[in-house]
Amino acid sequence: MPENKIKITPAKGRPMLNWVGKRPLDYVKGFPAQLIEVFDPLKTGRKFETPAYDELDDNWQNLLFHGDNKEVLATLLELGFRGKIDLIYIDPPFKSGADYVRKVELRGLKNLGRIDEDSASVLQQTMYFDIWNNDNYLQFMYERLMLLKELLSETGSIYVHLDYHIGHYVKLIMDEIFGLDSFKNDISWCYKWYEHNERYWNRKHDSILFYTKSENFTFNWREVAEALDESAKEFYKYVDENGRRYCIYGKNIQGSPLRQKGRLTPEDEKKYPGLTYRRYLDEAEAEGVKPRDWFIINTVITTSNEKLGFQTQKPEALLEKIIKASSNPGDIVLDCFIGSGTTAAVAQKLGRRWIGCDINKGAVQLTSSRLQKIIKEQIRNTHSIISSSSNESVFSFAVYKINNYDLKLLQTEAIELAVQHFGIQRTRTDNFFDGTLGKKLVKIIDFNHPLTLLDLQLIQDELKNRPDEDRDITIVCLGKELAVDPWIEDWNKKHPVNKISIIELKTDKKYGNFLIHTPAEAKIKVKRVGNKAVIKIIDFISPTIIQRLNIDNKIFKVKIPDFRSLIDCVLIDTNYDGNTFHIVYSDIPEKKNGLIKGNYELDIPNNKTQIAIKIIDMLGEEVINVFEV
Repeated sequence: MPENKIKITPAKGRPMLNWVGKRPLDYVKGFPAQLIEVFDPLKTGRKFETPAYDELDDNWQNLLFHGDNKEVLATLLELGFRGKIDLIYIDPPFKSGADYVRKVELRGLKNLGRIDEDSASVLQQTMYFDIWNNDNYLQFMYERLMLLKELLSETGSIYVHLDYHIGHYVKLIMDEIFGLDSFKNDISWCYKWYEHNERYWNRKHDSILFYTKSENFTFNWREVAEALDESAKEFYKYVDENGRRYCIYGKNIQGSPLRQKGRLTPEDEKKYPGLTYRRYLDEAEAEGVKPRDWFIINTVITTSNEKLGFQTQKPEALLEKIIKASSNPGDIVLDCFIGSGTTAAVAQKLGRRWIGCDINKGAVQLTSSRLQKIIKEQIRNTHSIISSSSNESVFSFAVYKINNYDLKLLQTEAIELAVQHFGIQRTRTDNFFDGTLGKKLVKIIDFNHPLTLLDLQLIQDELKNRPDEDRDITIVCLGKELAVDPWIEDWNKKHPVNKISIIELKTDKKYGNFLIHTPAEAKIKVKRVGNKAVIKIIDFISPTIIQRLNIDNKIFKVKIPDFRSLIDCVLIDTNYDGNTFHIVYSDIPEKKNGLIKGNYELDIPNNKTQIAIKIIDMLGEEVINVFEV
């Protein structure tokens, strides 16, 4: 795809908040979208190498992107989605200063003993670090909100989910981008949470900022109307001749008379002079109470089937309320911080079209697995299909990759392993260095590429901004370019402080090769029997999981009695073209503690075909084996 500059509309409101490095987006460029995977259980044949809106509009397929959301949003603009998104919900980082982990429980291992956070069968996978320099965070949100405004339709709404850490700053940014008049509510989501603090009010709510693109926005209040509480019912203290309870309003109710013919009898008017309206309880209960801007919905509890291990996972009930109120069946719902996939899951159940993205591959895989299960259940229960005038609930989705974020080793996970292994003291307030080792600053280089001169230049630039910094620096990397050693030798000669040393994991005798990635392996047998493929998974090994189990359990070496405990799901393409993986069959255990079947018999073409079997382990690593039969 040729580079194409996409103009961004200036912010509507006047600038209200400034920070170091603030700069609006004047232009962005899209990136090629590489089709990775298609889930199409009804075999409609939908396959779009480039997911352009003009092609998708009348032949929709839901979209799931793996990539940086700024780049994904720019690509959507280039592909014709400007002004086409009906509802946006995002749950971005809160700038909380915490590491967010996903608790990963190996399947079928309850017989190993206690199943809790310290159990041998539970791993903690660091999904992302919510540690930000304030200016960097504000610029991060500023850019993405500008792009989201471009994508939002004229009748569309955007909900931004935050908490006390940064929500007040983001509101000022949204006032600037969308305009003050576009602000509709600061919704309080109230929940039960086990915080016990005696020094301040315990924090039991998040804030959700609700803005619209224009005043002609969708809001279906009757879809989310609330039930009358018992105190409200007490006002209905009269009973008519048919036994119906009612109350009577006065002239000043809501500022004007509410007379309705036949509602007040002459006896009413005589007995209650000045009263104008008889309101029946059964009608009030049927209509419900207009929704308020505070929601009481519990968080996703650990024992719930809905819980997927994401520390920041939001309950489906919360998203159901938002999606029902601010969209209609067939509308497009977008979440560019998809996480565990709750927005897409609820949109799918409610008959909306959806687009999701995440930079974390594990989040994309989890969302894919979750949506496959939902769609298969919808197909089994055809009464759940929701129709609108132009769109039937779509039972397929495609996964695309934007730019190259298909890392062999999750970077956040790698950093956490290095921290544990070397005894690095993490520095929460430092946005550049990862921590300290003794008296030295530590910088961990992305383990998916070697240490380069550019990495060294970034360190040099950072030190220029810290003229009083006198500590030496240790760089941890997997490997290094040849030009690195001469550069460091020259640097150390010229600098009596800030001397640089390297721990190169490939060659270091002390630390060895603990982070060298050993890929997972599967042993599979495939044979043709007529027009059937008989597939048997004989064995599977995930060195990464075994290594993590043994790091986390230093007293004994963990033994896995059944290799299927390591496998999250199995996907099969019975006619693989070598590029796009079409999910013809998926084996995703219904229960968290269930195991994959491991034996499959599937229909295949009569002529020679390639069968691809993709196994995804519990930490999200993929293995694809291809057989020609």
